[in-house]
Amino acid sequence: MSACPSRLELSHWEAQPEPSRPAELAHHVGGCDRCASILADISEARAVLLGANPAEASTRAARAILETARQRKAPRRWFKFLVPAILVPAAAAFLFVARPSLPTHGVGVKGKLVVETYCKRGDAVVEASDGGDYFEGDRLRFAYTQDRPGFLLVFGVDDEGKVFPYYQEAALVGMPVQAGARVLLPGAVELDAHKGWERIYMVWTEAPLLDTAVRGAVASSLAAANGDVRRISDLDLPVEQVSLLLRRP
Repeated sequence: MSACPSRLELSHWEAQPEPSRPAELAHHVGGCDRCASILADISEARAVLLGANPAEASTRAARAILETARQRKAPRRWFKFLVPAILVPAAAAFLFVARPSLPTHGVGVKGKLVVETYCKRGDAVVEASDGGDYFEGDRLRFAYTQDRPGFLLVFGVDDEGKVFPYYQEAALVGMPVQAGARVLLPGAVELDAHKGWERIYMVWTEAPLLDTAVRGAVASSLAAANGDVRRISDLDLPVEQVSLLLRRP
């Protein structure tokens, strides 16, 4: 391997059980201080947030999460569900399951996106709750479960209509992600001093969306809701998506 893998590639590699990890990348990590440091951060975050090593956060865990999600009867609402204690610690996060928006021709989107959201406040990890209070300096971290590769876009919209990507510099362009169980996104998002309401959207697609398409969907959704981001749990996009509402007192 001639070049370092991306932080996201390292996150996906770290989430796999050790016997399944590609040997080439393992050899690279063993001789690269930069990648070893990134992996140490990801592994530490997993121990704190997920309470399990990659072998324990296996495909079996992902299947259990997805199967529980599919059995739910109220597709228009976000919900928290219980999983075995060995998989999730006491300070676990809310598990958000995507409701696939249906294209106009009526064909459903296959698969199911699961996003676990965690908030670190000082030295404590607190449960992320839809509509809960979040403060300047709180750090959010996300883990996703998806049964096929695609593109994941994470961005925020505040009550002034401002749109800001979380993992890209400026453009609303999805990150290429691999299928995986409870893959931690690299790095945490630190909240600023905004006061009011803010909503985070996590959007998964098979092909990358255009920046203009995402911004257009945000604008039309805000117009339909009279600018009230609290009412826009999902955007007018035919994709799998979840959102988390933040109150910023």
